[in-house]
Amino acid sequence: MRARALFAAACGLLLGYGATAAHAQTITVEDPGCLPREENGVVRVRVNGNGHGNGAAGQAGRLYFRWKDHKAFYWVPLEMEPDGRYWAVPPKPERRNESVELYAALVDGAGNVTARSEPRQVKVNGDCRVQLSAKERGVAENLTVGETAPDQQGKEVYAFLCDGVVTRVNSQGIRRSDEICRACVIAWWPRKSVLLPAAAVVGVIVSDDPEPSPSRPR
Repeated sequence: MRARALFAAACGLLLGYGATAAHAQTITVEDPGCLPREENGVVRVRVNGNGHGNGAAGQAGRLYFRWKDHKAFYWVPLEMEPDGRYWAVPPKPERRNESVELYAALVDGAGNVTARSEPRQVKVNGDCRVQLSAKERGVAENLTVGETAPDQQGKEVYAFLCDGVVTRVNSQGIRRSDEICRACVIAWWPRKSVLLPAAAVVGVIVSDDPEPSPSRPR
């Protein structure tokens, strides 16, 4: 009797392992070849193994990125397409940023990683040419950037440009408007409004002296 019980338990463990293995997810970052300097690139990701290829219920996809070997990672959301295909648009790398380190992950509602890709290093150069689709351009102009460390809050995305960064999510998962990049844009507009009238009156001389009358000599 005891032997049969042990056999049944072992079978149950094997069946459970088989079911888990059948539903295990793998996630892979495809090689983009390069990322353009001071412009947006696109990174594509594949997810397999859950039976549908589009992530389990309650999961979200993220692309983690940073200037290679520099400080903590940031992330941007993965945009989902059919058949387990995803893509993301990171912010524009700064001129000094010569290599970006990437990995993709699926996270649950609490932000815990449930599947993660191998890391990938991608070179940044000025000769890299990427043509964004209209949908990709829309995302690039309205980026949400997540943080993974408390000291990232209230600072620019390290070694990436502000262009397009609109929303930030801190390391506790709290969403907010980007306070740094938006402040740069707001500060720029008043200077532009002052310069425009000045340009419009180039060549006009204004004097406080009255015009001489015909009866009064100069």
